[in-house]
This record gives sequence, structure tokens and C-alpha cells, in this order.
Amino acid sequence: MPFAKKMLQEHREFFPFGGQMAPDGTIGHHAAYDGREQPPSQAMIDLLRQAHQAEARAQKIRACATVYDIRTIPPGRTQKQDAIAATIDHVSGYSVVVIFPYTFDAQKNLQVESPFAIEGAHDIFPRPPQSTK
Repeated sequence: MPFAKKMLQEHREFFPFGGQMAPDGTIGHHAAYDGREQPPSQAMIDLLRQAHQAEARAQKIRACATVYDIRTIPPGRTQKQDAIAATIDHVSGYSVVVIFPYTFDAQKNLQVESPFAIEGAHDIFPRPPQSTK
């Protein structure tokens, strides 16, 4: 989050980026590049997620995150607004998207609001088996 906030404050935008945790707890950071100077964000998100999927299949990571800028309607609101989305996946099968709505105040300072979360896509690690109780 600090990097996303810094980029938003300084440039009012950021390219999608990712991070991961190796089985030994080592943290790594990633960016994606497809050869274009101004690639579409979704293409970069897809590249990052594909890299995470490959590393998960090879058991090289135990958790990962992809951070990107979105427009969304926060709970209790009726209009879309800008937000930072952090898609987080864990080897246990946990998958969530934590969304941080934001605005800029009159002095052009970034104001990040309280986050909310939605279930993730479970597309990096296998979903845990469902209980049959």
C-alpha cells in the first residue's frame, strides 16, 4: 500500500504491481512489462496473475498480492469512485480483494478511506475442499 499511495500522491496513477512470499518467508516485489510504453492495466494485471499462478503450481510461493487502480461503488454509496484494489491469495486457499476507496482533497492530498473486502477469484491456489456437515 505505501508504494501505491506514493504513486497516487505524486502522479495520480500507478501501474499494477505485485508481491509474493516464498515458502521461507522471503518477500519479493514484481512489476509486469509487455513491451508497450503505456500498456492497458488489465494486460499488466493478467501478466502478474499468470506469473503468480505459475509460481504457485511450482510451489515457489505461499502467498501473493496484485495491487491495481480501479473504479468501484463502495458499500452505502451510489456512484463510482477511484480505489486501490489489493488481490491477496494464500496457499491455504484464502482469496480476497481488499478495496481502499480514495479521493483527493482541496489541497490535492490523497485521502484513503476505510477499506472493504470481497471474495477473491481463487485462481492462484486451489480452493480448499468444502465441508460436508
